[in-house]
Amino acid sequence: MQEPARAVLREATEDDHSALLALEGTSSSHTGAELLQARTDFFARTQAYPVAQVLVAEREGAVVGVECLALTDVRVNGVGCTAGYSFNTRVQPGLQRKGLGPALLEAAEGWADGQGAAYLTGLIKTTNAPSMKMVTALGFETVARFDYLVLELARFDGIAGPRAVRVDLYQDPHLLGLRVAASRSHHFVPLFLEKELFSPPPEGAYAGSWTASNPHGTAWLSLWDDRAARGLDPVTFGAVKAFDLMLEGPEALGAFASIVGALRTGGIRHLLIPLPAESYACALLTPFAAEVVDMNFVVKRLRGCSPVPPGPIYFDIRH
Repeated sequence: MQEPARAVLREATEDDHSALLALEGTSSSHTGAELLQARTDFFARTQAYPVAQVLVAEREGAVVGVECLALTDVRVNGVGCTAGYSFNTRVQPGLQRKGLGPALLEAAEGWADGQGAAYLTGLIKTTNAPSMKMVTALGFETVARFDYLVLELARFDGIAGPRAVRVDLYQDPHLLGLRVAASRSHHFVPLFLEKELFSPPPEGAYAGSWTASNPHGTAWLSLWDDRAARGLDPVTFGAVKAFDLMLEGPEALGAFASIVGALRTGGIRHLLIPLPAESYACALLTPFAAEVVDMNFVVKRLRGCSPVPPGPIYFDIRH
């Protein structure tokens, strides 16, 4: 009997688009955790980064695997460097556990190393035991855990709070500088945070910030609205990403609920927000989540770089 042809790894092209969406198993229901990656343009996620590559595995003319990798200039332990972010690793069912996943990751690592990256990072669901076993065998270490909350905004109904105010950091350099300074101590914070995460379309997807406060509580968050870039209709797809969250004081929940009310008036039904798993904000908001996706942030050191020191990890909302 003739052996099946081996998979060939190559860079993806636009001709692979429909095959890649099929491989990902994109659903049209767009509920719960599916809201996080919903899109009709497979390449939208990589196009959000200045440098990225999509690698596919092809066998007998069919795409049977994919690996996406983006490069970002970041700061780790106060020192600037380049980090790769690996995501959307998929292998066709029936071909899993045959070495194709590790081959894709190793090829991505080789490309990142050739681009001068000091670290290779990724996010993996804590419940995905096979993938965690694979990356651990390849030398990755878990350095943090995030809970990605799918907040159902209707659940905040009835919580009174102060009036919410919209702020455009892109037009307020002083306030933007204060928000950037608040993230500077984090590992893997983008070196050009102002440009990459606080630029409005078409350069970025920053959609303004909101704040509300009273004598006993303050809330602040920024929005990342990349629905148009992902090929989604903002009228029917009422979910946006949120980042740069700050909750302070015993009445912070009421202040946050005021922001929620303003967003619901604008047609937003869900907020997609990643938070450190053990944080005060995560504990406060989790009861209002329709779903929580627990993720490990994994890191592999390249080029003999030092281990990531203890400290907060910045979650790039483009991830």
